[in-house]
Amino acid sequence: MNFLPSNNGGCNGFQFTFETYLDSSSRKIEVDSDLSSSSRDIYDSVSLSESISKYEEQFGRTYHSYRAGSYHYPNDPTETERLDDQYEIAKELMEGRNYFAPFSRKNPPRKVLDIGTGTGTWAIDMGDEFPEAEIIGTDLSPVQPDLVPPNVRFFVEDSSEEWIYAPNHFDYIHTRYTLGCWKDMKSQIVQRAFDHLKPGGWLECQELNMLPVCDDGSMTDDYKLLQWARDMDDASRAADRQLVIGDDIKRWLEEVGFVDVQQIVLKLPVGGWAKEPRLKHLGMLWQRNLSGGLSGLSVGLLHRFGGKTTEQVEVDLVGVRNSMFDRNVHAYMKIHVVWGRKPDGIS
Repeated sequence: MNFLPSNNGGCNGFQFTFETYLDSSSRKIEVDSDLSSSSRDIYDSVSLSESISKYEEQFGRTYHSYRAGSYHYPNDPTETERLDDQYEIAKELMEGRNYFAPFSRKNPPRKVLDIGTGTGTWAIDMGDEFPEAEIIGTDLSPVQPDLVPPNVRFFVEDSSEEWIYAPNHFDYIHTRYTLGCWKDMKSQIVQRAFDHLKPGGWLECQELNMLPVCDDGSMTDDYKLLQWARDMDDASRAADRQLVIGDDIKRWLEEVGFVDVQQIVLKLPVGGWAKEPRLKHLGMLWQRNLSGGLSGLSVGLLHRFGGKTTEQVEVDLVGVRNSMFDRNVHAYMKIHVVWGRKPDGIS
């Protein structure tokens, strides 16, 4: 499998997962008949540098060291465990689906790119679902597991820089819950995805809107979770990162040139106030996940760009957490899922 096609034959990304899991009792290990020096150079020459695996330590947490400061959330075990739980919440909310783009096991994508892969759980699931596909996950932090399907690779890359992949290469490109990763998602991600997708390929963006909303008037303007989300949005904009982008993604895809653009908006309750058992359960899971992650999500942005001391941030978060457990407030957050196709006949 050629995981790293490039315009110049080079490799700017650091590969950071090398192991695969194999059931040796039921699967014969085949000999690679193409052990060319070029393919060996691609994989054997890239390794983790100390600067990438030695994380920045601040506020009692660790942060990525590759392109330090460009992503404001931690990467320590506390956060990666939260991200894995968040993945399960998202999958349950989407009724077991990982994607909405119209492909299937009978019509599978062959080359898949997951940008901002985080702990890599989505990419690993996709590798299991589509064993003949080549799955690449990229992130600023090497926090993925060592044991992955044989068709999955992870690389340390900064997706805001020029991509190393050849144009018209991928069948499917995916992002999820990016929360202010980029200065300009339209030009840095949507446009580049268009350029690097094959004609007929799909881009899908699944984005959480952190601003809570309410349908019955039970959430007032002084609701602490709402105030927190506004503060986070203001600090993110001061950092030249747009946190709340869900309402913009569909328009960006259409403006870049994608066709057959579709959008669905899912509602994720904050807490167990919903009557429907599934949504009640999801709301309680999300309440626990978000309240447990508030400190890590908040301190970097609100201290660096919100003008608050770390002590002020933590004091304010006490009220935010308490507000999330007020069952008289029927707040929820929106998940925007947008997918679009690169037209046929466009190179």
